Amino acid sequence: MESPRLEASGAEIAETLGAWIHNPGPLYSKLASKIEEAIDRGDLTPGTRLPPERSLALALQISRTTVVTAYAELRDRGRVERKQGSGTWIRHHEHGKPAPYANDEALDSIARNPMMRSATPDGSPSTVDFTVSLQASVGPLIREAMTEAASKVEPLALQSGYQPRGLAILRQSVAKYIESTTGMRTSEEEILITTGAQQAIWLLGQVYAPFGENVILENPSYPGAIDAFRMLRARVQPLPADRERLRVEVLEELIETNHPRLVFVAPTCQAPTGTVMSEADRETLVELVDAHQVTLIEDQTMLPLLIDDGRPAPTALAAISDSAPVITIGSFSKLFWPGLRVGWIRAPRTLTTHLSQFKAVNDMGSSLLSQLITVQLLERADRMRDIRCTEIASCLDHLEAAFTEFLPGWSWNRPAGGLSFWARLPHGNAERFAQFALLHGVNVVAGNSLTVDGTCDDYVRLQFVQNRETLALGVRRLARAWRTFEAQLPDPPARASSE
Repeated sequence: MESPRLEASGAEIAETLGAWIHNPGPLYSKLASKIEEAIDRGDLTPGTRLPPERSLALALQISRTTVVTAYAELRDRGRVERKQGSGTWIRHHEHGKPAPYANDEALDSIARNPMMRSATPDGSPSTVDFTVSLQASVGPLIREAMTEAASKVEPLALQSGYQPRGLAILRQSVAKYIESTTGMRTSEEEILITTGAQQAIWLLGQVYAPFGENVILENPSYPGAIDAFRMLRARVQPLPADRERLRVEVLEELIETNHPRLVFVAPTCQAPTGTVMSEADRETLVELVDAHQVTLIEDQTMLPLLIDDGRPAPTALAAISDSAPVITIGSFSKLFWPGLRVGWIRAPRTLTTHLSQFKAVNDMGSSLLSQLITVQLLERADRMRDIRCTEIASCLDHLEAAFTEFLPGWSWNRPAGGLSFWARLPHGNAERFAQFALLHGVNVVAGNSLTVDGTCDDYVRLQFVQNRETLALGVRRLARAWRTFEAQLPDPPARASSE
């Protein structure tokens, strides 16, 4: 049975449009544009039948020809459709587009996401790829964990295999892991296992911002978070970060202006800047979300990759206040291996229960085999972390030495850990330079693809955990690409000293 249709009278349209006649342009075009604005505002909804031309002309005190021409223009713009014998109807602006492809802004963002495109577009194995990091050093420990996990598969196979909350033994292990790394007492019931941190972000976005609500996201940020919130049609507001710190002092005005449902930050080894939020800024951040009762998501994915430099471990945001609505997420992709696809959410039990229901609809539960392997890997977490951090520090040393030798005009701050090296060009556009770099056999990510608002267009990001020879070769190629690129630039304007 066809859904009931709405009908708008000429008087209702006249009231909705207001003083439209004073706008510039031909009368029919002004009318068409004003009706289109009303559709975009939601004052006129898809499926509504517009009044007959004569009826609307009388209500607006204009000629019928003007209304006929305005309706024709709206048809040309795809905003209405004419049905023989039935009148003129407002179309949904995405009518005729397959639903998965309807969100063009999100798809454009995903197309720029380095994780969503081929690492080497030309298929050349000789391209040095700085868009991803290597983790070959942990292979032997993963093999050990898989061997031990195999002995536990048979009893697990007697069960249905559908466990949306995650394996109980893994939730217990993750709770202990969180306590050991952050000091936060955590119970199994407060843990939901997800298919990586990406699914954790997606699930939380579906619960907190499913209807186009405002979300505040650090800028630049993890591209997967930008894509997830955009695909959910959230209105993403940037909280600026520079090479030194997240600009926490800007947050209060953003909250008061935008009334967000969520704030998303990664305060430890922030990607891509590699910074660690100070204790003072952490306290300010939590006080703000507590005062406004805005839910804060802390992404701890990079926490285990913080290089030990003798300073105290940073305080988890959820540990600062009992009343602040803070949710913690994490993933074992960076510590262990991205192919595991195992992440987690730490939240109050009522919320993890609710999220598990969403997850059941989404995927019926994450892979139990990956979860079994992760249980075994968590028993080796300290060894794994030592290997990874030693590897990260060594790669950073070699990369910085190569940059100092071959690209002395570039600027950067040494990251505190993580996998990203955030470097600023002396001048020029990073997106254009990345194309030059690829022609010279090296693949980097332009900074603007990691932002909400297209800023940071003079930065590039390198995933720097590579073998020593690859690092040296890649930077030499970058230097050659830079010389070629710089030669075709006009004289650079003076650059502001502030970051």
